[in-house]
Amino acid sequence: LHKKQITAHLRVQRRSNQMPQCETMQFGTMPDDLERLREWIIEHQVTDVVMESTSVYWMPLYERLEDITKLLVANASHVKKVPGRKTDVADAEWLAELGAHGLLRPSFIPPKPIRELRALSRYRTKMVATQTSIRNRTIKLLEMAGIKLSSVVSDCFGVTGRGILDALTQDAPVDVAQLARQQLRKKLPELTQCLGNRLLMAHQRELLRMHLAMYDAVDAQIAEIECNLVELAQPYGAAIARLDAIPGINQLAAITLIAETGIDMTAYRDAAHLSALAGVAPGNAISADKRRRIGVRKGNRSLKRILVQIAWAATRTKDSFIRVRFLRLQRRIGRNKAIVAVARQILVIAYFVLSGQPYKDLGTTYYDKHHKERAVKRHVHSLEALGFVVALKTSSE
Repeated sequence: LHKKQITAHLRVQRRSNQMPQCETMQFGTMPDDLERLREWIIEHQVTDVVMESTSVYWMPLYERLEDITKLLVANASHVKKVPGRKTDVADAEWLAELGAHGLLRPSFIPPKPIRELRALSRYRTKMVATQTSIRNRTIKLLEMAGIKLSSVVSDCFGVTGRGILDALTQDAPVDVAQLARQQLRKKLPELTQCLGNRLLMAHQRELLRMHLAMYDAVDAQIAEIECNLVELAQPYGAAIARLDAIPGINQLAAITLIAETGIDMTAYRDAAHLSALAGVAPGNAISADKRRRIGVRKGNRSLKRILVQIAWAATRTKDSFIRVRFLRLQRRIGRNKAIVAVARQILVIAYFVLSGQPYKDLGTTYYDKHHKERAVKRHVHSLEALGFVVALKTSSE
């Protein structure tokens, strides 16, 4: 598959003891060309079609063929041909050979409603990243002008911060006392000092106006996307409600999770298979008696991103098992590895929740109850380190 050309290799084998009959055709990628390819496949009664996941070029073809034949989308890195000649025809023949012998590992392609949800969800992620970039450029512009607003206001685009930014676009001094709201009124001296009596230059005011206009446009688009996401996700309301019970997951996070994993967990062999596809499973490299330590595997970047975001939110949820597990792992393997481990656990929980099981938090005392002697020893050691002499007795005594 290319941007302008598709090479198709037809392999027909009537009997196992006969050589396969082969035919190779070239097609364009315009709508009429794709329709000719579809008719060619119908004419030859093709039962299986194999294609590489080359950029987005496979998607229009997939949508045209998914209702007439069995499709398999293969990862290009998994089907590299042995060293030798490299042509489109040779690649097509090699794909047909691998597919005929069942040597291809199919990529997960969700059904069409989930694909529509995924497209919106990923676009929202891009828009949020764009909005963050605009915020950073705005703060950088203020720093270049000698205005230290971000050193005093934690959110420069909050109520007070946005009011000050709008006032800075005008050719007049900023009245901080009139703009400061709620807790920031306690910081009136600091706000006055960070702004000073300086005014932005004409080109700086113009740039600031452009930044704020772009920020508002992107913010409006994000709001529109979120409304569309909620509307598209209505058929999955029950699953979203079950996912919402997991610490760190809200409605939008649940919708994003469903958009990446789908709603049908039978598409995966088990929870470990889903973790591997998400790129949060630990690597495995063993040869003879030597085991190499390697990082997590590559996988679905969008799914991994939302899992890590959920994991960070879950670690801040008080009185939850996930927070306790993160704190234990953090002491042993470090913060970054611990958050990936928590992300994997959340995905495993989501797998079973989407399979129909309700979520039940194990509680903050789960480890202490299952390893009572170890917990007692740890607490005694902590008290002794503070200078206490500890004598233990049970409540029955």
